[in-house]
Formats: sequence, C-alpha cells, structure tokens
Amino acid sequence: MATRTKSIDLQKVLSGAARLEVKLLNAGVEALQVYINQASKLSALAAETLQAVQDDKASVADTVRKLSDFGRQNVQAYAELAQRLGASYYDEFDRLAGSEQPAPAVVATPTKRRAKA
Repeated sequence: MATRTKSIDLQKVLSGAARLEVKLLNAGVEALQVYINQASKLSALAAETLQAVQDDKASVADTVRKLSDFGRQNVQAYAELAQRLGASYYDEFDRLAGSEQPAPAVVATPTKRRAKA
C-alpha cells in the first residue's frame, strides 16, 4: 500500500503569507484614512455649527438635518470600507488556496433619501 504525500512549496507559502500581511497593513492604513477623513468632516461641521450659534443664525432643525446627513454619510463610508476590505481579504485567501477566481464584486446599494417635510 503506497501512500502519497503532497509536497508543500515553502517559499510559495511564505510569500503568500507575506503578501497577506502587506494587504492587512494596507487595509489598516486605508481604515485610518477613512477615520481621519470622517473626523475632519465632523470637525468642520462642528465649527460651522458653532459659528452659526455665535452669529445667532442656528436653528435646531437645520443643525439636526446636518448631523443626520453626516451620520448617514459616515455609516455609508464605513460600510463601503468594510465591503472593499472584506472582499480584498478573502480574495487573497482564495488566491493562496489556489482558487484564482475572485469573489463576486459587491456593489454598494444607493442610499434612500427621505423627502423633506
């Protein structure tokens, strides 16, 4: 009874693991960029709102609308980031496993906007 052992190309495994690590590092940088961008937008919104309050031009409805719009945009930015990074990460796993077919692209669904009353 003959047993067959499958040889493992150690160099291929190590280079694949290194590629995955670099992809993870790039994902972390991209996540940090999204975070900084969103924090910058929130800071600008806060400064704008503060200026409106100081100039007695602020209204509760306008402030709530701006915060609500920012919240929706913020959630959308992080949802798109998660989709991109998740697809990229698992595509790399598939590539390492020998499957050269990438996962189907995930298309972000458009956000529904409510009509203003």
